[in-house]
Amino acid sequence: MAGNLQDSLEHYGGLADHYDQATQLINGVRQRAVAALKLQPGETVLDAGCGTGYCFESIQRAIGPAGKLIGFEPSPQMLAQAERRVREHGWTNTSLQQAEGERAALPLTPDAVLFSYTHDMIRASKTLEKLFGQCAPGARVAATGTKLFAAWFVPGNWWLRLRHRGYITDFDGLDAPWSILAGYLDDFHLEAGALAQHYVATGRLKPGYAKPQAA
Repeated sequence: MAGNLQDSLEHYGGLADHYDQATQLINGVRQRAVAALKLQPGETVLDAGCGTGYCFESIQRAIGPAGKLIGFEPSPQMLAQAERRVREHGWTNTSLQQAEGERAALPLTPDAVLFSYTHDMIRASKTLEKLFGQCAPGARVAATGTKLFAAWFVPGNWWLRLRHRGYITDFDGLDAPWSILAGYLDDFHLEAGALAQHYVATGRLKPGYAKPQAA
């Protein structure tokens, strides 16, 4: 992963117990990202860097009990919250593991991948290639997160950097967090305004990056 993983683990470990409450303001854009995947019943979905599993419920509603949900998360405290969420809902179609992106070994082949507020991950080509190499050809991808405002809005961008210094360990590319990810996708589409703090980027995995099909 890009950025400093150890710093991120320490920060999120302290946030885990109240992360959902602390991030309520981004619930809407997270739901928009899940909706943008256009999930169908029975599909397999990867929630990459799933955190506390906030997006699980929206994904489960779309894929139904015949679908499969895979998640990985490097923070053990955040993953514990995700596991608790799974137990409370009684989801038996979910597989979670503690791992960082470059080491995640997926038990199934995803039809769709969600990156929800995983800036460091989508700025790391090695991580993306590791994950996409385990996906179905043409897998649908959606990413959402924080971006800088237009360059001329200096006070707003100063505030964003200050406010997110604990969530993001490497601010490289915060003006266009999707720029590396876009290179792996066909039909790339971006929803992001000059004075918008958040974005949703979508596309389909380009040929050559996905898991080879069996002969």
